[in-house]
Amino acid sequence: MNRSQISNSGRREVPVKEVSEFSVSADQLRRQRIAEKAYELYQCRGCCPGGDLADWLEAERSVSSEMATQSHGDAKAPRAGGQRAKRKE
Repeated sequence: MNRSQISNSGRREVPVKEVSEFSVSADQLRRQRIAEKAYELYQCRGCCPGGDLADWLEAERSVSSEMATQSHGDAKAPRAGGQRAKRKE
């Protein structure tokens, strides 16, 4: 037995489960975004207690709006050659 076989004997490699937004359900991702947004709102209010429900409801509205905008953006056909639309000024 060579040295590398001896040093690795008895050890098992355990695969690391990678967590990304692709490995969680859409509902879990939405809930996480709402929680983060609600916490941001809490901090903006000076971390004063008593507004948790209002913060959560505002965060739900904000995240729902963001997700709706993203889903509408995904539905649009991509432009040829990656070009952006020209703005009319």
